Amino acid sequence: MKEGKIHESRHYIRKRNSDIINFPVVLRQHFLSPQKNQNILEAPISALRIIFKTLNDASYDQFQTNDKKHQQRQLSLFEDDFLTVNNCYARFTFKVSDISTNKNYRNIEAGLVFLENLHKGWYKSRNSKTGKIVKSLSGFIREANITDGKITFLMSAYWLEQILKIDRFNPATLQTAWELKHTKHLLVYLWLLEVPDSGTKIRFDNFQKIYNYNYGTTKDLVKNVFKSIKNKLDKKSNKSFNYAVKGNLIHIMPYYTKNIELEIRHTTITKQQITQKLNYWKKRHQLSRHDIAIIKSLINIENTTFKLFVNAYNSFIKNCRENGVKAVSFSGQKFLEIFQDEIKSCYDTSLWHKFVSKGYPRIIENS
Repeated sequence: MKEGKIHESRHYIRKRNSDIINFPVVLRQHFLSPQKNQNILEAPISALRIIFKTLNDASYDQFQTNDKKHQQRQLSLFEDDFLTVNNCYARFTFKVSDISTNKNYRNIEAGLVFLENLHKGWYKSRNSKTGKIVKSLSGFIREANITDGKITFLMSAYWLEQILKIDRFNPATLQTAWELKHTKHLLVYLWLLEVPDSGTKIRFDNFQKIYNYNYGTTKDLVKNVFKSIKNKLDKKSNKSFNYAVKGNLIHIMPYYTKNIELEIRHTTITKQQITQKLNYWKKRHQLSRHDIAIIKSLINIENTTFKLFVNAYNSFIKNCRENGVKAVSFSGQKFLEIFQDEIKSCYDTSLWHKFVSKGYPRIIENS
């Protein structure tokens, strides 16, 4: 079956590296999951780093189909560029040193070959103008080449949509892909991003089967795999985990890292601090997703609100200690009511109170 002429609709050229990238859940679960594709365990580490780099370089064009207000423009641009002309591709170009600082060409070449064959097959797309179905033969990438210290390859409209469409995604630290030296460890990190804050349990034999390990006991697996991954993530990631062994079960409890040794910009640190604090309050005081969404929306409206909330919470903790009360005894609506009072008190002593006397953020209705 002939594909016809290839149209290159976009060219992504070495965008500046971000600290955090949006990793699509669908991409991880459908295409990078050892449970569905054991071959991914054989991927050279460079292959996963190339995926991280493509997500970084294309991040400006990522869109959410369920977020019409903020990302409709990106969705429209994608449809105009890739779904109105048959057989459309995007080209990616970046330096060899972006993937391998020591310029390990052999590993990079192996990674490109792996990605060219990853889920290779015929993929369908519908031309939004003519309504005709177009089939394209491709793996995750195609026509890769290395020249003059640069890597370049094509990505079909089908695969580009997998990295641009982020209706469900997890923030991932870009640098983590270079700090973790083993493919399996990086795949565990991507899985960990999807583990709920409440934690999960996994059977020793199931984990070994999924990730193709062959340790004799649960303790051996934990000692040789989990401990190594955790030590790296504690220092070089936005998310790490604690673990405990009980018989054949491994209990995993994820947490957002603090004081990580990353050279990241102040704005990113603030975003990470916000994420850490919101998850901390959610767990400690049994808040619902709706409660956290309200608090987060108030922070997004005015960035100084986060500092106000932190000061209010610190005041709450101080009062609990002075009165000999455990902070964790306040949960749900009861906590929100006390927290709201502390927010109002802190606001009343701020400069903003002079301009808008009743302008304090309201985390509960009728407050």
